[in-house]
Amino acid sequence: MLSEIFCQAKAVDTLTRAFSAGKSAHAYIFEGIEGVGKYTTAQAFAKLLLCQSPIKNDSCGVGHLDDGKCPSCTAFEAGSHPDFHHIYKELNKISRDSEHRKKQVFELPIYVIREFLIEKVQLKPSFSASKVFVVSETEKLNAESQNALLKVLEEPPNKSFIILLCTKLDNLLSTTRSRCQIVHFGPLSEDIIIEKLSAKGIDKAESKFWARLFGGSLGLAEFYSNPEPSFYKIKKDFLNRISKLQLGEVVDFAQWINSTASEFSTAWLKLNPDANKSDLGRQAKKTFVLILISAFTDAMKLSFTGAPAAQEKMTNFDQPGAVKQLAERFNPEVCAERIERFFESIRYIDAAVNEKLVFEHLLLNCVESDIIKVS
Repeated sequence: MLSEIFCQAKAVDTLTRAFSAGKSAHAYIFEGIEGVGKYTTAQAFAKLLLCQSPIKNDSCGVGHLDDGKCPSCTAFEAGSHPDFHHIYKELNKISRDSEHRKKQVFELPIYVIREFLIEKVQLKPSFSASKVFVVSETEKLNAESQNALLKVLEEPPNKSFIILLCTKLDNLLSTTRSRCQIVHFGPLSEDIIIEKLSAKGIDKAESKFWARLFGGSLGLAEFYSNPEPSFYKIKKDFLNRISKLQLGEVVDFAQWINSTASEFSTAWLKLNPDANKSDLGRQAKKTFVLILISAFTDAMKLSFTGAPAAQEKMTNFDQPGAVKQLAERFNPEVCAERIERFFESIRYIDAAVNEKLVFEHLLLNCVESDIIKVS
């Protein structure tokens, strides 16, 4: 139920007030960083929209006449509701076109949108009074795909509701945004994430690190704190090596990063067989870059504020020695320049540029040298 969504009170209040007043929008954009409850909220809202016995009242208390046990809610809980559709790019694997099934997708392709949303939204509901479509990773919709969606977003047929989940609102066209009500999802507090991870048996120091690295994303913090395999142990080794990296170690270290990321993606795929292995690999590699960014940011803080004050606010508070070594090797101006280059590397990884070369170039920026310049 929507009332069970935690730490997103403003978003939940927006949805419950609209539903209680009978004014739910036909198209929404749930916007916020990854892992803050957008999909969980979309599921809860979809269940309510499809419910055959919902409660509406002036105080915005929204529930179910029969505690959510109507046939619609029962089917929804079982994951078999015929009027709920989750659209994501890996649906290409079950496309009716065999050529589409063979493709490796990086964007959310237009044929997935056409086959699984635009065509299905034309059909009448078969179980409930409405239909709900939840589209994940809409920041990966290209302009062609978004233009194809415009008509159904403006006026979804057959009492349908469409919810777009997005981590980068600027990636959506203004014409797409203007046809939807935007609901913002904020990051969770560090204390909440530590509490949730600690309840699962995760060490407090590790919980605190993931909470800070991912900027309030509980979903990512939970994902990376999985003990088998332990990314946290790898992170510590990685940062120790970075803090004293020498030029002659760059090529081998780049190979180690790529092979380690591949090992993690293989392990994660076993936990989520429907995921895309290439996406998981890129995610692991981008996390290595995020750790680099956090370490150089910590080094800047250390240079400006001194050890006691800086360590309290560091992301890598658990490795003060490694951060100190970086601060001694790179002054704040150089750290800032390196951080900018590291962010560029994330864009290269997303664009599927040769990742071995990406990490070799990236690691060259972690070596003290006034001669090497990497553009």
